[in-house]
Amino acid sequence: MKNRRVRGADGYSNAAAFLGEDSPLLASGTFLRSGLTSDPELLTAMYRESWLTKRIIDTPSEDMTRAWYRLSSSVNPEEILALRRLEARHSVKQELTNALRWARLYGGSLALMVIRGEEDRLDQPLEQEMLLPDCFQGLLVLDRAQGIEPSAELVSDLDDPDFGLPEYYTVNLDTENYRMVRLHHSRVLRFIGRELPRGETIRENFWGASEMEHIRDELLKRSAASANIAQLIFQANITTLKMSDFGELLGAGTEEQRRSVEYAMGMENRFRTSFGIQLLSRDDSLENHPYSFTGLSEIYEQFMMDMAGAAEIPATRLFGRSPQGMNATGESDLRNYYDMIASLQERQLRPALEKLLPVMAVSCWGYVPESLEIVFEPVMTSSPAERAELVQKLSGDVIEGYKCGLFTREQAVMELKCRGEELGVYTKIRD
Repeated sequence: MKNRRVRGADGYSNAAAFLGEDSPLLASGTFLRSGLTSDPELLTAMYRESWLTKRIIDTPSEDMTRAWYRLSSSVNPEEILALRRLEARHSVKQELTNALRWARLYGGSLALMVIRGEEDRLDQPLEQEMLLPDCFQGLLVLDRAQGIEPSAELVSDLDDPDFGLPEYYTVNLDTENYRMVRLHHSRVLRFIGRELPRGETIRENFWGASEMEHIRDELLKRSAASANIAQLIFQANITTLKMSDFGELLGAGTEEQRRSVEYAMGMENRFRTSFGIQLLSRDDSLENHPYSFTGLSEIYEQFMMDMAGAAEIPATRLFGRSPQGMNATGESDLRNYYDMIASLQERQLRPALEKLLPVMAVSCWGYVPESLEIVFEPVMTSSPAERAELVQKLSGDVIEGYKCGLFTREQAVMELKCRGEELGVYTKIRD
């Protein structure tokens, strides 16, 4: 069946009543595909030149990795310390932050796990049984703008976490010699931007959309408002000079007469600025018109709120300003924001870490523990007083139950350990 081009229109239209697409009102616009995600040069320019774009892209990415994670497993503290040293030596935390950052900006990114001895097998599946100690050499982050080409072949293994996604990615690892390399999906950590419906995902070569795609309109309005307010500052005090024959000179006067008028106006302005007085002809008059900025702050504040809402970042975090209004603390907004960060960690960061940590474990410890659970540290920290109160609430009923004989000592200790994992307390209790 041939593809037919269908004209789209508003769902309800009435030409006589000027409703729908026939409405002359400015508010009766419609949505069009912006195509911003497919314009990496514009996205790069926005990121480099707009501080607000940079904060919208960087802030959630950095918050997702800021508190980092801990392992809830039987691994001893010495091995955990060795793993942290391996992470620090290869800047794993920073590279994952960059991968999240470029995925938000361009709609997608990859992080190649660089493994010693596997340079000639990048198009083959990664086999953990073949990895050797000290094989992990860090991550190589590639963003979508560098020309990553997903393959048409899709992962068909139902047990594979990447089921239904491209099986290979062709990338340019050497920009000077233009050396294209095919990477097997098991060797890369995949990150996407804003998720799209399945049909749109396929059209985007299984990538997501840039975060700036749905924010651009609000960003343009806020930038335009800021620029216009700045321009009004220079016009806050407008001086007008009334001349009785000025119109006739411009309309019917000769070129020499017009030049004389310009010279006279220049000299009058010079005298006024030099001596604080103004010399005028008898029929001329000078008036001063100060500009009132009443209401501009409220309008600009609303643009800022719209910008924060579109970016899903509280104004206190996005603009670095304290909350305003009666009883305003901003705590509820921040709590909602950090809840969103926690959900992003689960959707974007956890799959990458679950794929990366076994490789790092083999490289660092020589084996992969049976239980290697990742627990993200809370992004929103509590004060010492709040922390002590939470610990008391978590452990109070357990201690009372032990005193009353409801728990054995071993049961009470293990219950405290389980509850304390959320707050990072009772961490020295071993199984």
